Amino acid sequence: MERIGLKAIQSRLLNIADVFDRICSRHEIPYYMVGGTMLGAIRHKGFIPWDDDMDFGVPIEHYHKLIGIMEKELPEGMRCCTYENCEAVFYSFFKIEDTGTCVDDPRINLPIDKKLGINIDVFPLTECDKYSKEIERARKMQRLQTLLFVDSTEGGKMKSLVKKTLRAITPFGKGYLPQKMLSIISEVKSGHDIANVFGRWGIKESVDKEWYGDNVRYDFENLKLCGLKEYDKYLTQMYGDYMQLPPESQQVAHVNNVYLRL
Repeated sequence: MERIGLKAIQSRLLNIADVFDRICSRHEIPYYMVGGTMLGAIRHKGFIPWDDDMDFGVPIEHYHKLIGIMEKELPEGMRCCTYENCEAVFYSFFKIEDTGTCVDDPRINLPIDKKLGINIDVFPLTECDKYSKEIERARKMQRLQTLLFVDSTEGGKMKSLVKKTLRAITPFGKGYLPQKMLSIISEVKSGHDIANVFGRWGIKESVDKEWYGDNVRYDFENLKLCGLKEYDKYLTQMYGDYMQLPPESQQVAHVNNVYLRL
């Protein structure tokens, strides 16, 4: 397999994002850039220079419908991947994959030919109260899912052995907790906030629902993608002084080994 660099990865991510945007627009399904993708749009008008992924959120009431649409309408060379149809997806959110590539992610304990290609993450967004017990329960389930099924790049052989032992003795498979998590957040019908329950920043990803707004587009490289109306409040809550670049030691890509499938 031929290894590709960061610029090529970002180009393929933009292609996926363009298709995602067009399908959502065609079916009038709202979506938002979240996390580092929203930060990149504001601070860099595109990718954070060292970033190799993209994150989007879709309100939970549209989320399951969107999966069905993506499964039918994605063009050749792309695939909608969920915990139900893809061995390499371990969480409740879905991914749109570029099937012509392969990401050799060391956290995924599968042969390289079973690993995903370059992909974007699409998270369900839930209207809720920030300190909802149901939301915290779902976050705890996600941490358990990570402990059981996602390998760590740190901790050495002992941590790896512990994870393998836990997987061997657990009474349920990798799809059990993601299904439960989606069921829990789908039952939360209202609140003052909107939460990206499965985002990496935990409680910081629960924000005033008025911050999201409706169909506000921002420059992102050669595209215009939807994001939060009150981006300054959101990014400040998430990252603090978000216009300040992190130390060079933290300016690293998530995954270095990405290949074209032959």
